Amino acid sequence: MSQARALDFMLALNCSPSMLARYEGRNLSQVLFHAKNDGYVFSADDLADVAGKLEASVILSKDQEQFDETSHLWRRMWGRRHLGYLVEHVIRRHSESELRDLIGRGGWA
Repeated sequence: MSQARALDFMLALNCSPSMLARYEGRNLSQVLFHAKNDGYVFSADDLADVAGKLEASVILSKDQEQFDETSHLWRRMWGRRHLGYLVEHVIRRHSESELRDLIGRGGWA
């Protein structure tokens, strides 16, 4: 599977509020199924790995906080649907080149 395709999918969600709205109410199995139909083939593990790397980048590099429950980022996800949180509070904190570098090299620096 492909972490790069999972990132492409999240970038597409970021660029299209209507696409994000269509996906946001779906469970993980539905997201994977419909994403594949839209041309984004990735696994649940790919999506989780990408999300984890990008969250770590925000917490450790951008916010310079501890990677634990005290992080401001983690509190932003409480009560939110996960895809919306990832797009609005994680993806948007990075440039596209930062995102591609993080996923391409396997994590944050």
